[in-house]
Amino acid sequence: MTSPSNQDAGNQDAGQEAGQDPGNQRPRDWRRRRRSDRPASEAEGQSASRQARSEDTDEVLSQPLINFFDPAFDQVVIHSGPLVFAGIIGLVSGIVVVAFISSMRLYGYIDIVIGLLLLGGVGAVLFSNVLTAFVSRTGRYGANTLLLVGAFTGIVIVANVVSFENHSRMDVTATNQFSLGTRTKDVLSNLSEDVRATAFYKDAVDSDSADLAQRRNKVLNTLEEFDSRTSKFTYRVVDPDLKPEIVSKYFGARPTGFVTEIVVVEGMDSEGFDVLRPTDASYTKLEQDLVTSTLIATGSEKKLIYFLAGHGERDVNSGTSDGYAAVRSGLEGDNYRVQTLNWGPTDVDLEVPLDAALLVIAGPTSSLPEAHELALDRYLEGVQLDGSLRREHGRMIFLAEPDSPASFRNFFADWGLLISTGYIRDVGSSVPGLPQTLSLQNFNPEAPLDITVPKGERLQSVFMPGATAIGLLQDPLRTGIPLAATSANSYLINEPDRTEPITSGPEADQPGPFVPVVRVQSIGQVGTEVPTSQPEPSEISDIIVFGDSDFLSNNSYNQGGGSDLFLNSANFLVGDFSLVSIRPKMFAFREFNLDANEYDFVRFSSWLFLPGIMGLMAAFVWWVRR
Repeated sequence: MTSPSNQDAGNQDAGQEAGQDPGNQRPRDWRRRRRSDRPASEAEGQSASRQARSEDTDEVLSQPLINFFDPAFDQVVIHSGPLVFAGIIGLVSGIVVVAFISSMRLYGYIDIVIGLLLLGGVGAVLFSNVLTAFVSRTGRYGANTLLLVGAFTGIVIVANVVSFENHSRMDVTATNQFSLGTRTKDVLSNLSEDVRATAFYKDAVDSDSADLAQRRNKVLNTLEEFDSRTSKFTYRVVDPDLKPEIVSKYFGARPTGFVTEIVVVEGMDSEGFDVLRPTDASYTKLEQDLVTSTLIATGSEKKLIYFLAGHGERDVNSGTSDGYAAVRSGLEGDNYRVQTLNWGPTDVDLEVPLDAALLVIAGPTSSLPEAHELALDRYLEGVQLDGSLRREHGRMIFLAEPDSPASFRNFFADWGLLISTGYIRDVGSSVPGLPQTLSLQNFNPEAPLDITVPKGERLQSVFMPGATAIGLLQDPLRTGIPLAATSANSYLINEPDRTEPITSGPEADQPGPFVPVVRVQSIGQVGTEVPTSQPEPSEISDIIVFGDSDFLSNNSYNQGGGSDLFLNSANFLVGDFSLVSIRPKMFAFREFNLDANEYDFVRFSSWLFLPGIMGLMAAFVWWVRR
């Protein structure tokens, strides 16, 4: 047993050792540990004595340097908590700034460096405390948590890398406004060569207008959607001020200021390219314009569609309410060239040009001269003026009216199409408040589905103001099929100002249903000798007649499915079956309005406040429980 005297002596010695410097006790992790006073054994010899003297000398020499930093170390110990918090704030804020605010990236890096220096300094001074915190049970729990967080982060990173390499996009908007049209997908899937789009936009700056930023985002999102559909389509974004050599490749010596909000689409093999400026300020036709530019850049054939003029027809170059500029734009958007074929009243020896893929006669108001009629007959029969054969028989679209000239009615009657007088009053299906405007919804399921149900999507209602009925003459020389029909509760009224039908009596109006849109394939005119063998497809003329021309005017073009019905008809007649579709839907504008203060609150609270608070709370809990 130990004697009390020995215990007292031991306690006294311990107290003396502890009280060597009672007013200046500091954590031993930053101070050099004092060498034990335990004497060296005689067995160590002369070398151990020399080593002990050397260590005593080093301690004496280093003691003044340690004493010099004593006040700084004291302050670090006293204010360790605020310094850790400041370091976390600097680190978190710096990372956020670097990641999201490119214009302040330098300041973000400075914040990161300051945060690391603060955290590293406190950790170095309080190394033993930090080490103890990690070695303790709480520290082990914290280490396990860090490992779990690291594993989760690694999984997220791997998942993002995989998704980036094999990504898919989903459109969850009500109108599928970010989805590509069927026609676009078909064109992209059948690209004959690699295509690259170069979007010229200056780097985003705070001074950019909201409209410019919205347009830029729409262009980039659309290009990204194109890129995701095929490996043959890629894109890049170029700042014309930073890359003048790329500007000069496409635009020569033009100043870079000229090149803004422009997309250049080029074929990488053919080296052809097309310069795209969006056709409208709201970019509603951006997808269609990009497809057209893609087809041009790859050298795809551009078929030529002629609009007949000289008989009071609709003008495809007119932007007035009754003009057809919208029709022209729609056809050009489908990669067709549109030209006017102007025949004067006294012109003779006429013919439809050989490069005509389709002839459109839209709402004529004056008579058809005999020389013009003969030229149209030859076109449909596939014969040139000199008697030689054309490549194929004619393709034609005729847009009639209730009062179409008798000469045009007679011409089409020779081809088995009977155009009525008067307009269709459909009591069961008309636009509310507009009894003379037919709401055409009943499409023939036996008609070419590429026209009425493209890619399995049913057309919207077609609104025809004052449509007339089209009859068919069935004979061995032709095959006719209605594309749509009215309801049974419809009547053909010959008085344009009367809206209520007469349903009984000797003056009763002719009851329906009626056919306002029809397609007919003919081997020849009525009365032509029936061939003994089945003719080739190129030897059969193809005509589609609409009982109205108003539904395609600039004033009505975007209402309902009329434009789709016409464009699909044109696509079908010229053989571009891949182009028939329902065109992209109009943008559904749903705006969430924030003022400047609300916007700043949302931005900074999501970027800085919430992550910073979470980091501070985590650091505080760790510090308390260390």
